[in-house]
This record gives sequence, C-alpha cells and structure tokens, in this order.
Amino acid sequence: MKEPKEHIDNIKVRRDFFQKNFDLKIGLQRTDVNSAEVLKNSCPVCGYLTLDERNAFDICGICFWEDDGIDDFEENEESGPNHMTLKEGRLIFQEAKSKLLNTKFNDNNLIEKLKNSFIKLDNFINQNNSTNEIIKLQNEILDLLTKNKVYGIEKLFSK
Repeated sequence: MKEPKEHIDNIKVRRDFFQKNFDLKIGLQRTDVNSAEVLKNSCPVCGYLTLDERNAFDICGICFWEDDGIDDFEENEESGPNHMTLKEGRLIFQEAKSKLLNTKFNDNNLIEKLKNSFIKLDNFINQNNSTNEIIKLQNEILDLLTKNKVYGIEKLFSK
C-alpha cells in the first residue's frame, strides 16, 4: 500500500508569492485593482491574504491570529493579544493544516471540502497561477470557516 503524500506547509513561499504579486502602498494596504473586494495583506502566521491592514489588530479568518504587528524579525516575542509567540502560532497552524491535509476519507463534509480547497489553493500559489483564481479559492475557504463558525483550523480537531 502506498503511503499518503506528506503535505509540508511553506509559509515563506506563500508570503513571497503574495508580496511579489500584490504590491503594498503606504499605510500597509494593498494597491490591487479591486482592492475593496480583495483580501489584502499576508497574515504573519498562515501566510494567506486575510488582513485588511497590517498592525491594525485585524483577525485572520484562517488561523485566527490577531495581527499586532509582530513579524519574522521578532517571532520569539510574546504577542499580547494572542498569548503566544508568532513562532508558536505558526507551529500550531502548521500542525493543524498538516493534520487536515493528511486526513484520509472522512465523513465530515467540511473537513473534506477544506482539505481539497487548501490543496488546490496551495498548488495554484506554487505554480504562480492567476491571482483571481487564488483569491476566489481563498474566499471559498474563508466562507466555509465563517459559515461553520470555525475560528482557526486547529479547532476542527479539538472537538
């Protein structure tokens, strides 16, 4: 029997992709053509475009990190609103995402939909595909999480 493919989350690749394809302007807000409709800035924990503005205490809809401005250069400093370091937040997210992506067939339709959506989204990012398709897939994930009141993907496995 063939072993399941390990899914390794690469936040650096994801954040670099978004940084190259979605320029920032003064005030740390994006300058995309339809910026009001596009999720704006890369979350420092999960790397997806979920923050309207950096350092504005926005909460990421995917990993539920409250952005207090801490980033790579201070990843070992305690984040007040999150009660952990950025490094710890990333580890929690990566473990939850790995568990999600490595889950075999599951009766839970939400988990299957999220798993398939994350795999497709990350493949599109890795292949530098259309930014419109990437935003659409990311919005689908956010909608699934919001509608099902999942506040961070690690919550899928804490029941």
